[in-house]
Parts: sequence; C-alpha cells; structure tokens
Amino acid sequence: MAVLIIKATVWTHISDAIGKPMEHAKFSNKSDGADRHAKAEELLVGSLKSAGWQVSRRTAARNGHRADLLIRRPGASYAVEIKVGPEGRGDRLIPLWSQACLQAARVAGQHAPLAVVAAPQIAPKVAEQIMKFAEDFAPDSAAGVLDFEGLMLFRGPKLDSLNLPAPHRPSAPRPKEQSQLFSDLNQWMLKVLLAPEIPDALLSAPRGRYRNASQLARAANVSVMSAFRLVQQLQRKGYLHESPAALRIVRREEFFRRWQASSLRIANEMPMRFLLRGSDSSRALRKMLDSGRACLALFAAADALGLGHVRGVPPYVYVQKLGSANLAAWKNLVPAAPGEAPDVILREALAPQSIFRGLVRPGGLASCDVLQVWLDVFAHPARGHEQAELIQKRVLQPILQGSAHE
Repeated sequence: MAVLIIKATVWTHISDAIGKPMEHAKFSNKSDGADRHAKAEELLVGSLKSAGWQVSRRTAARNGHRADLLIRRPGASYAVEIKVGPEGRGDRLIPLWSQACLQAARVAGQHAPLAVVAAPQIAPKVAEQIMKFAEDFAPDSAAGVLDFEGLMLFRGPKLDSLNLPAPHRPSAPRPKEQSQLFSDLNQWMLKVLLAPEIPDALLSAPRGRYRNASQLARAANVSVMSAFRLVQQLQRKGYLHESPAALRIVRREEFFRRWQASSLRIANEMPMRFLLRGSDSSRALRKMLDSGRACLALFAAADALGLGHVRGVPPYVYVQKLGSANLAAWKNLVPAAPGEAPDVILREALAPQSIFRGLVRPGGLASCDVLQVWLDVFAHPARGHEQAELIQKRVLQPILQGSAHE
C-alpha cells in the first residue's frame, strides 16, 4: 500500500505543478465529468443487482467522507469508490484507480474496499494493465475496471461473477470465430482445463479445478483478460458448464471435432539430413531436443509416448521458427537434397505456446503432449487417421465423450 500512496502523491504533485491551466479545464468540464460518473455508477449498479448484490447509495459518512456505494451479499460486503476518466489511457486511469483505492480504504470501516475506475472506452490491454497494477501494489484490495461499451473486469472475493455475464463490446461479424476460439494461447488454456483427466506423463500442465477466469489465468500463467475472453467464447458457444463449482467443458464430441478442424492448417516443413549419420545422428537429434527450442512431433511423439502405430515415417520435430538464423545452432543439420531421404522433418509450430508449454519428456526426450499428437496426426496421409484412432481408444475416449463429467 505504501507504493500506492507514493503513486497518488506523485499524481497530486503533478496536478499542483500544472496549476492554473488545469483548474480552468476542470471546471469547464465539470458537468461532463458528473454525467460520466453517473453513467458509470448506473452501469455498475445494474450489473451488481443482476448478479444478486444488494446495493445502497446512501452510505453513512466515515472520516468526513462517504463511499459511492455500499454493496452486500452473503459472505462479502464492499465500500465502493468510483473514479471516471474522460479517456481510456493507462497513464490517466492508473492514477485515478490509485486515488479510488486510497479513498475506498478510508471509508471502508468494517467493509472491504473496492476501487473501480471507468471511462467511455477502455482497450482490453489497458484494463489488463490496471488490474496488473492493482494486483502488484494492492493485492489485498478489490479492483474493478469498466467502460460504457460493455467491458467489465473485477478482482476480489465474490466479484468474479460480474465478469462472466458482462455484455460484449459491439463488433463486426466474426468470420474467424472458430480460429479465435482455438488460438495458440486458448489451446494452452484448454489443455490446462482438461489436464486433471489426462495422466501426468502425457501432458505437462497444472492440475486443478478453477471456478472462474481469474483462477484459470493464475494456473495457466496467462493474463486475466486472455482467460476472460476464452471463458466468454466457450459460454457463447455453449461449451462451458454453467455450474459455479468449476469451469468444465461440455458437448465434447462436437467441441473436439471443431478443435480438430481448426488444426487443419498447412505448417511450414523442411526435410533435413544430418551430416554425420548413424549413432551420431541419434546424438544430434537428442541435442536438438535438449535445446528447449524443439520437441518430437506427430508419429515420433506417439512412439515416445508409448502409443506408436505407424512405422517408416521420418521423425517429425517441432521447432519454434524455421529459418537460417534459428537453424544455425544445429550445425550438423542441413536441408535434404531433392529426392534424398530425410533423417528428420522440421515443422514450424503453428501454436508454439500450446505446444512447448505442454510438452513432456518420456525417456528424457522432449515430446508433444498426447492431445497435440492426436490433433496433428488425424489428417496426415501416412495412416494418420489410424494413429489418431489408437490414441483416442487407449487414452482420450473418456475425455472426448465426457461421459463421466456431464
């Protein structure tokens, strides 16, 4: 909290230093500021009441000041202070949130303080920046960000329900909705949601149950806004269980078919050979896999996981990027000549976050997780469908059907 006081003090000194010119602007826009504050308060009150909160606007004075709102529900009560900026810039809104935090703490009494900052329009990245600032410098204070176009993001006990049903910002039609749902980072978070149902040896991911986007974000080590967007997408498509106990994917057969379809993208590949072959090529491959920038993929990964079915295909290896600068570290590896049988096929990862965060190390060899292998092989012309069916039958069938969880 000391850091917050410093920030607020600095903001006060800036205002004092600017002095008279700021004074005229402040009074000339007083009515606009009051209108913005009233609109922000109405939006917040409407959302609170819809989520089951009791809201009181006539609060008792404490330390010579009154909270904007007092809100209650079983197990939680907050004294709310709202600050509204004319524009959604981070350098304007973070000082306003700091001021709201200090004032909320002053008037809170027996209630928890909740500091909320608003503006007519706030970009998701700015909202995320404010929430990160609040978490870093006031972890014990509840925080909220909202704008007049539907963005609403809160952190604090009992407040997460405000995030999930928030109205969506109007936007153009989404022709790429499916690809957005299965973006790189979203695929990683989906693996985190599914990890408790997959053996540790087949997927490297946190294993827990998450009630809301904030908990999922912490477990997956992603931003709250990224997790919030995924949860909204799953809800909008009807793939998320409505129970408040935990986030859980439902309608799984359809969901996994769409996930498979989204993976049907052409990846850059490069057939390669080792300058030194035989036992030296095995050591060179292991050296690649130990670099942290490569892992076994497709059929080679299936073999490493003990789920191999297809023989005679050169080992596929995922790399983060294909290019001379990235391949220079592996000096024993050169492109295969036309018509020359490759020793290894390098494939550029289309979803590097999902692939490299979830990789496992069977026998010490970095390898794709079982879900990634299943997604990658099912459309491969070299009997990939058979390989995918084997993985599904031996490992993924209960997960894909979700029979024990719906």
